[in-house]
Amino acid sequence: MEELALVPDVFVGTSSGAVAAAFVASGLGTEALGAWARGGPRSEGALPPPARTFLGPPSAAQLRSPGWLLSGLLSIDRFERVLRQRLPMNDFRELDRTLLVTAADVDGRGRAVFGPGHRDDVPISEAVAASCCVPMLYRPHKIEGRYYVDGEIVRTLSLDLALEARADVIIVSNVYRPHMPTPEEGTLAKRGAFAIGRQALNVVLSEKERRGIDLVHQLHPHVQVLNVSPDLGRFRFTSLREGRRLVRRGYREGLRVLAAAKRRGVFEAAPNVHTVGQA
Repeated sequence: MEELALVPDVFVGTSSGAVAAAFVASGLGTEALGAWARGGPRSEGALPPPARTFLGPPSAAQLRSPGWLLSGLLSIDRFERVLRQRLPMNDFRELDRTLLVTAADVDGRGRAVFGPGHRDDVPISEAVAASCCVPMLYRPHKIEGRYYVDGEIVRTLSLDLALEARADVIIVSNVYRPHMPTPEEGTLAKRGAFAIGRQALNVVLSEKERRGIDLVHQLHPHVQVLNVSPDLGRFRFTSLREGRRLVRRGYREGLRVLAAAKRRGVFEAAPNVHTVGQA
C-alpha cells in the first residue's frame, strides 16, 4: 500500500491483524514491522524478538487464581507491556485514522469491538493483547472485569465494521489458505495429526471468509473487496524461522492484487478505503 500510495481511512484488525493495524495506524512504518517479523538486526528502540515478546510468564493475579492459571499455557501480559511501551500512540481517540480491534468475550457475550463508536476508553495495547489470546495457548486477557480471547473465535472477518464505516473499497489480508501439496510433496494424510489439524483449520476459516465476502457482494454490490491471500505453501504462518520467506510471499501477493486494482481505477472511484486484517 505504501509503494502504491494507498492510504486507508480505517483499519479493522483481529489477532495478528490487530498488531499490524495498531502499529501502522499509530504511525509506525511497515519497514520496522517487516524487520521485526523477519527477525533482522536489532537497532536501538527496535521491537524485541517475537519469540521473547510472546512467551510471557504468569502474572501475580493468575498465580493467585488456579483456574485462570490453568486456562492456558502462557500469559499475553508481556506482549501487552511491549505494545504499551512501543506504540507511538496508545489511545484510540488520539489517532488520525480510525482503528477498530475485535476480541471475543470468553463468557459468551460475543464479539467485543474496541475503537471509535464502540469502546474507545481502553488502551490500544490492552485491546490488541486481548485480540491475540489464542485459546488454550494464552490465558484469557482481563480488561475491567471481563475476560477476552482471540477475536476470530466469533468472526473470521469483521467486514460489517468496515461497511458500517461506509467503506467503498475493503482490502482483506488473510493467511488462512488451505495448502494444496504438489505431487512431489505427497498427501497431507501422511504428515501426522498436526498437519491435518492445521489444514482443517485453514479449510474452515477460508470457507467462512469466502461466505462473508460473497454476502458483501450480494448485499453491497457497489463495494469492492480485494482479497490478499498469499499461498504460504508448507510453511506455518507462525513460523519465526521462515519469517523472511513468509513476508516476501505476502508482499508479492499484496503488490499483485493492489497494483492490478489500481490499474483498473478501483481507488480513484472510491474515496473511502478500509483494511480488514486478521491472523
